[in-house]
Amino acid sequence: ALAGPGDWASRVGTAHRQCAMGIDIELYVYLGLWYAGNYYYNIYNKLSSKAGGGTEFVMTLALLQMAVGAVYSLFLWFAPEARASPKMTFSQVMKLAPLGFCAAAAHAGAVFSLSAGAVSFAQIVKAAEPAFAAGVGYTVYGKTISKAKMACLVPIIGGIWVASVKELDFTWAALAAAGGANIAAAFRGQENKRTMAEEGLKEAVGGAGNTYAITTLWATLMLIPLVFITGEYNKLDQFMQMWSADGKPGTVGNLRWNTIMSGLTFYLYNEVSTIALKKISGVTHSVANTAKRAIIIVGCAIAFGESMDPIKMTGCAIAIGGTFLYAIADDLVKPSEDKTKTQ
Repeated sequence: ALAGPGDWASRVGTAHRQCAMGIDIELYVYLGLWYAGNYYYNIYNKLSSKAGGGTEFVMTLALLQMAVGAVYSLFLWFAPEARASPKMTFSQVMKLAPLGFCAAAAHAGAVFSLSAGAVSFAQIVKAAEPAFAAGVGYTVYGKTISKAKMACLVPIIGGIWVASVKELDFTWAALAAAGGANIAAAFRGQENKRTMAEEGLKEAVGGAGNTYAITTLWATLMLIPLVFITGEYNKLDQFMQMWSADGKPGTVGNLRWNTIMSGLTFYLYNEVSTIALKKISGVTHSVANTAKRAIIIVGCAIAFGESMDPIKMTGCAIAIGGTFLYAIADDLVKPSEDKTKTQ
């Protein structure tokens, strides 16, 4: 019988979890797939962009990537014994539409940023997600953060500024798109918490895998208007010729393979990450996410021959370090606060 990544790994992990002196092999499998999937998504996405002529058809490519994930999620629902489909009413499905909109905006912004500039720089800006999440949470949802976390926003923003100074492939468009993706991701996180807190919805959806699948289906639909708004639809004939030729003349080519694989790896690494993050504590999650970001930045810079100027890498280290401290700030400060109260 067929199975999704979570179902397959669950079966393997259950059988072998007690191996290797009690080490949770299932967790390491998830983390490995998360890291590998994220890394290869960035590689395939950039190669797809290069074969497609940069940002000329970037929204069309973003739509195709999301559509690959949508097809895969539908396949799992219809394949025998792969994954149970959600038992939702029409109104419950509609309640997840805002999640799809935010996911579409985040994906479109990220793909544009990764296409318009260096992958490593886009990932450095993406490391500032906590700053955007804090801003959106405070201004829109009335969520506050501690002074310790607020202080950690300084190195995050400062590190990105330092990295930008020496970025050879710096473009304002890439910076703006990555920032927009961060804003959309912040809204998606808040909307996910708000929506899934509604009575009976989580049970009707049937798990994190189905939540992400439905979000992907909505996001695919939401990306279609962008193809028209950006004017890419008017050049559909050119795109179809380029797709048939497997890339623009004079480019790296292999457009179809890289586009399909970028869509598949994007879906899989996001789904696997949601499963992995449920199995570890907040601090461990922060360490894993920080390490993942650093590996991707350095790995992609090496893979594509991008600038690794010492000042850029210093800014990168400052921003990622600030992100890590932001994630664990309350855990670090809390003991001293408790101690003050008991004295």
